[in-house]
Amino acid sequence: MSQLYSLSPAEVEILSASASNPNIFFDYFFRKPGQEHGWLLDHNFEEEGKWQEEFCMASQSFIIAICGIASGKTLGTIMSAAYHSVLSQYFKFMNVAPTARQSVFMYQMLLDQAEGTPFEKLIVSSPKRPYPQIALEFMIGNKKHSAIMEMTSLGESGDATHIFSYRGDWINLEEAGQMSGLGEIVTNLVTRLTGSTAENRPYLGRLSIISNPWDNPELWQLYDMAFADKEDGLVFNIDTKYNKNTTEKQVKFALKMIPKDQHKRFMTGDRPEGRGSYFPSIIVEPCADIGQSEIILNAIANKEAGYEMETLPHMGAFYIKQPRKNDHQYFLIGDPGTGVAPSRNAPCIIVFDVTEAPMTSRIVAFWWGNGGGSIMPFVTRLVEWVDFYGPILAAVDNTGPQKSTAELISTDYIYDKNKSVASIVGLDFSGSKRYSYLVALRLSLEGHMISWPSICTGIASQLKSYDPIQDKILNGRLAQDIVATLAMGMFSIRAYYGVFSINNEEKDEKKEEFVRLARRSSRGSQRRRRREALPNAR
Repeated sequence: MSQLYSLSPAEVEILSASASNPNIFFDYFFRKPGQEHGWLLDHNFEEEGKWQEEFCMASQSFIIAICGIASGKTLGTIMSAAYHSVLSQYFKFMNVAPTARQSVFMYQMLLDQAEGTPFEKLIVSSPKRPYPQIALEFMIGNKKHSAIMEMTSLGESGDATHIFSYRGDWINLEEAGQMSGLGEIVTNLVTRLTGSTAENRPYLGRLSIISNPWDNPELWQLYDMAFADKEDGLVFNIDTKYNKNTTEKQVKFALKMIPKDQHKRFMTGDRPEGRGSYFPSIIVEPCADIGQSEIILNAIANKEAGYEMETLPHMGAFYIKQPRKNDHQYFLIGDPGTGVAPSRNAPCIIVFDVTEAPMTSRIVAFWWGNGGGSIMPFVTRLVEWVDFYGPILAAVDNTGPQKSTAELISTDYIYDKNKSVASIVGLDFSGSKRYSYLVALRLSLEGHMISWPSICTGIASQLKSYDPIQDKILNGRLAQDIVATLAMGMFSIRAYYGVFSINNEEKDEKKEEFVRLARRSSRGSQRRRRREALPNAR
């Protein structure tokens, strides 16, 4: 085995200076023979389009870069990984691409840039099989420094579960817009970024996503979450035109070979238009209440009793609970699930304060959680919140495999238990009935008849990413748990409080049936008298 390369005192000084300026590192370690300068981050980018250095040095944990072609995303990522690998002892980087073939591209890019440079002296091995990896080892004085950069694919399962034994500093998802079940993949990978090295250095804990702007609802849902997370989220939208390393002739040739209606997708980092517009931003964003968020955050900071919250960088606040007010009335709606948010089939429960319904309904409790492969976390939370909030209506989705859920929960936990409701109402978010619920939700959003704390970023993100056509094509494999819960909730509220006219109720047996079930499930003549006294109630 050949002797490891030992950094000179001058090279050690370069590393020290590079800690605050990464281009000092790149200018020296990636300078080829005869060149005046080495490879540099953001070199020959227009000023407004420079992004690689900020990406490399980001303190945020969840980073998403949506870029046009030839905008430097793949090379910028692996070069940034090389920088951290040299400056941080035992640094571990993994790039995850959709296919094994694609995972080779980043590997080859780094080897091409390293050829003939001082960085090449630091590489001790670069096998291509069983998967591409580049290992670094060198000496700084008497201390050996090592790091590794690995490139792999999603694996045969397509969900990256084959790397569950991995622990490291930074995982990057390459061309994530081409990945199906992206939310589930992110959930699987984010757990791989915990822990510390053998020398007790905490792992960097960075998950990044780079992609062209594919029309993938889950990609844009994650983007919205990162954008809304001011502490741990960072997003970039990079247009091809900013990178002047790509010539105008090359761009024109590429455009000739791409259909005109696809130019924007390939050349910009902008969100595609068309799909995902059933709940457009213009009706969603006004319903995300900053004031509610400030009340919750201040209460949590001051440790006020009754306020609870849990957050994750890629999900925002996935659990909030506010105190129950004795003179207020509540609806509780749930969508059973056994999966893990933000992936599909995650359990979701929402509590609406309907004291001022139908004019407005406020979300005061929200759980978008982890089923752990069982329905029991959902049932436990639902029963807990029935006891806590004493809702006048509690309903759950009885669609497909969840059929009879309402009856089973009622039998085991509601009947003869002196709850605020006599039973759990079963709803059906499937087939043509789904559109009745979705229309009710859309009308409620347009009329600002619903609001939620803006810190629950998953709500707005899933709404803006939801596409009923895409959902039908994917046969329910699109993440929709929050949308379904909201839609069932707003339909229930509109029906219960008489927003639908009596003529429409007579024409729509399902609405009439719901109102009958809801009234029958409610306990307390005082609540019924209040409902019957409302305008437009009959």
